[in-house]
Amino acid sequence: MQTYTLKIFNTGQVTLPKVWRDRVGTKNLVAEETDEGLLIKPLQIDDIVYYQSKDGFGLYCEKGLPVDKIISKIKNIHGSDRKVLKKNR
Repeated sequence: MQTYTLKIFNTGQVTLPKVWRDRVGTKNLVAEETDEGLLIKPLQIDDIVYYQSKDGFGLYCEKGLPVDKIISKIKNIHGSDRKVLKKNR
């Protein structure tokens, strides 16, 4: 296993070594904060990622999401006791 020192640029970007980028086989990564620090891992094709920032929140999935999976993910995040409202058109 290789260890590299990474630099955070003024723009907040970090460049991963080419050997790592080639190994993961995707340009989409998920970063999460853990007790030990930051964990950066490849986003799998069927992964659904919840994200939140000062501008709001959302769900990301590389292939898009069917409505039933969106509702299921929301219930997993907020608990199944919450009602998801359907708007009639």
